Amino acid sequence: MKKNNLLQGIVQKLLLISPFVFPLYLLHFQLFGIPMTVLEVFCYLIFSLWLLAIILRHIPVNWQKPLRYYWILAFVLIIGATIGVLTAPHYINLPSGEVLDAQRTALGVWKGWIIAPILYFVVLTQSITSSVDLKKLLRSFVYAGALVALISYGYAILDSGITYDFRLSGFYESANYLSLFLVPPLLISVYFLFQRRGKPEIADYLDVSSLAIMAHALFFTQSYAAIIGVFGSIGLYVLYLIIWKTKKKKAALIAFGLLVLTFSIVLLTQINTPKFKQFLDWENRSSTSVRLEVYEIAWGLINEEPLTGIGPGLFQAEYQTRGRENLGHVPMEWNIPHPHNIFFAFWLNAGLLGLSVLILFLILVHRKFTYPLIAFWGIIIHGIFDTPFWKNDLSMIFWLILGSIVILQTYGTDTPKKRTGPIRKRLNPKVVRRPEL
Repeated sequence: MKKNNLLQGIVQKLLLISPFVFPLYLLHFQLFGIPMTVLEVFCYLIFSLWLLAIILRHIPVNWQKPLRYYWILAFVLIIGATIGVLTAPHYINLPSGEVLDAQRTALGVWKGWIIAPILYFVVLTQSITSSVDLKKLLRSFVYAGALVALISYGYAILDSGITYDFRLSGFYESANYLSLFLVPPLLISVYFLFQRRGKPEIADYLDVSSLAIMAHALFFTQSYAAIIGVFGSIGLYVLYLIIWKTKKKKAALIAFGLLVLTFSIVLLTQINTPKFKQFLDWENRSSTSVRLEVYEIAWGLINEEPLTGIGPGLFQAEYQTRGRENLGHVPMEWNIPHPHNIFFAFWLNAGLLGLSVLILFLILVHRKFTYPLIAFWGIIIHGIFDTPFWKNDLSMIFWLILGSIVILQTYGTDTPKKRTGPIRKRLNPKVVRRPEL
């Protein structure tokens, strides 16, 4: 029994540090000729330890509602991505003259972006069964986000973490990738700030510091999609408080005012910048006009392969080879790795099954309010203009947030339940005295 408890304890500890491992997908190597990352190995390790603990204890896996629905949908996503791999072309002749081994690329994405993160999701939803443990994990996630932001500043100081257009990117190849990582932990830290009560503790100071660090770094990524995602998600949370939490209505209205004020200040700092002017330019070559072209090409690819998609991780290659015929002219931007929309991304990478899974997840997470939903809103709103999930660390973040929602839906929230009366009082029969005649 001690060995089993030891295994479970190790799994719990690995889950708590897991957010700090997410960026380690950048460390890769080959194992028996198979490309691997440190993050993938971590997922396989934690799943193996959990499975071993299950086998040794001879206990059944939890299959209760609504957990089973999420697991079924995760399995359907695997099926959709697998079909995408099998139906992908063997090779794609790129305009550069190179020949891409398309099925090998799709299989690598299937392994690293689908299978490994879903194994993590399985362990997470079986091993964390209390709101207290979940809060520890999400605090770890917040601190991991702050650490990524600090390291990004370190790269910037060394003059290697700034893009050509002076945006903070850190150790990522794109400032958008940094912003996609920071939005969910930042929103979780905002919730912790909303819920702070009583005398400040060390955790409260760490939460506020982490929030400030991530917000500052996110601002300097100059990702308008991320900023819209953050303010949109907080706005939805404040709206929820105003409508459903009557006792917090006054505080929610104050928060709404502060939200509008903060957004106005951010907007004023950007109005006269070249990037903002380019953002409003729909005709010339700009981030907005390029995105519109990307959406048009993505929709054209979907129309060509509506059921199976084009295969996991093959958008960039198909964009380059089929983009011109879809647009009728040469695209303004040649090297686009993702379709800049989470719904298009699921459809193209995992077919109609993948898109259906995302839509059903959106429905299931709203069965009742749980606070990780704030981060999930941020992912979806941000995903209207960018591509969360379809990258190693972003997929892990997606399943972490989704798993947190599932845990609170399955095992209960941290909202205190109403106390029932004493057992003796409830068992005693109610005596009704008749009036004397």
